[in-house]
Formats: sequence, C-alpha cells, structure tokens
Amino acid sequence: MTRAARALAALTCTGLLAGLLGACGDDLNTDTSPVEVEVGEAFSWNSFAVEEGWELNPVERSAGADEVTTPEVKGTITNRSEEERAAIFEMVFSADGSPVATLSCSAAKMVEDQSQQLVCPGLSATMPEDYDAVVVQELRRDTTPS
Repeated sequence: MTRAARALAALTCTGLLAGLLGACGDDLNTDTSPVEVEVGEAFSWNSFAVEEGWELNPVERSAGADEVTTPEVKGTITNRSEEERAAIFEMVFSADGSPVATLSCSAAKMVEDQSQQLVCPGLSATMPEDYDAVVVQELRRDTTPS
C-alpha cells in the first residue's frame, strides 16, 4: 500500500471522510456539530451513544413559596471513544426555532465502551409544554460580563 493510500484509509476511518464514503462500519457520530434527536430514540454525538429509552420528565421543585416544574432528562450513555473522558453537552428544546428550555447534561469519566447514567437537570428551565425540536450540542457558557 502506498503512503497516499494509507493516509486516505486513515482519514476515512477517523471520520473525516466517513460521512462521504460510509466505509468504516457503524454509524457512530464522532462530530461535535449540533444534531437533532427525538425524545426516547437512540442517538450518537461526539463518540458518545445514548441508548433508546431516555426520558424527559417533569420534576416539582420548591422555589421559596412557589412550586416550579423543571425538566429532567435521564438515560444511559456509553463512551465509544478510545479516550477516557466525561460526557458534557446540552440539550436545547425549541419551538418554531426559538429555545424554550436548555438542559446541561453530564456523566462521569468513562473508559471505552463503559456505560453510565446520563442526567440532564433543567434547574434553570421550566418544563417545556410545547416543542418541535430537540438539539444536542456542545455546552455553551455565557462569557458576557455581568
């Protein structure tokens, strides 16, 4: 195999060309670009795989004298990367293109093929009553001065 052929094969299997060629077997998403998902359906993002059956549930919380219903996502996530790492991302629920709830998701460090519980508490969000899209994306931190 020539050096150029080896380089092309390596690029293909690292995912840089996999989307175009589909030559590396499974459909695991190694990209960190936002991906639209359906509640309860299996999905992959950034070499993490979330199993089918994840749930969005309302959680009643007390905020002083008021009761607030916040969203919470729970499921099982697996690290499909060779690298040991923690899962950190956000889920954005939106209606007509406008965000209605954003949940920060995390799971502790995992080695390759290790699974853990995924928890996405929506502590600063209210339970979305109406939404038409759910997007998984990199966690965005507000860096504007307060």
